[in-house]
Amino acid sequence: MKREIRDRKNLEKYTQQMGELKERLEFLKSYKNTKKDRFLVENSALHVRKIVELFAFSLMSLQKDLYKVYRQNAGIDFLKDWNGRDILTKLISLNPDCYFKPIRRELMVKPNGVKEITFIDEKECYTVKRLGRLYERCGGVLHVTNPWKSCNKTESFHGELPSIIRKLVATFENQSILVNHWQSQDSTVVLVHLAGEAGKPSYSLAEGGGNFRFDAE
Repeated sequence: MKREIRDRKNLEKYTQQMGELKERLEFLKSYKNTKKDRFLVENSALHVRKIVELFAFSLMSLQKDLYKVYRQNAGIDFLKDWNGRDILTKLISLNPDCYFKPIRRELMVKPNGVKEITFIDEKECYTVKRLGRLYERCGGVLHVTNPWKSCNKTESFHGELPSIIRKLVATFENQSILVNHWQSQDSTVVLVHLAGEAGKPSYSLAEGGGNFRFDAE
């Protein structure tokens, strides 16, 4: 994966996908629905679902060749993959040493001058696994409910939408993708900002000797 994640074209594909994700996120941020119009709720659920899909394909772009072979070995053409949750689940399984973690924009400067990125508390954002569950929940809102079954999915989703939107913004506004390359004993860090240069998504790439660790672990 090291070659792929450090490839400029792949990183540009990632930020290109983030451009559309940002547009959909901006649309969601304007959500107002005091009348609890179910059509507006469903429209928002559709955008949330597409945001997760965009993220899934973005992560895939950093390891597309690896993912392609992985799916070929299962007898499946990766171009036919579309389910956001399934793609995220497969990517985690394929490369457990690749971590996606939302970060704060400002770097922490230690007394010795070393700059460190600061992760956002998981309570304030979504992990990759929780994004998968959110994706499935949106599907429940978008599908017609069995008329003989009592269901309040739409009403419940409407009530939680402000919190969902806040967490999505915190998740994607400033991102870090951290990868340990154990065989070569080095690591890669990609920082992505939705409001980068000229307000467009941008990325920074860092390559380091040795492997990183999480202080909380």
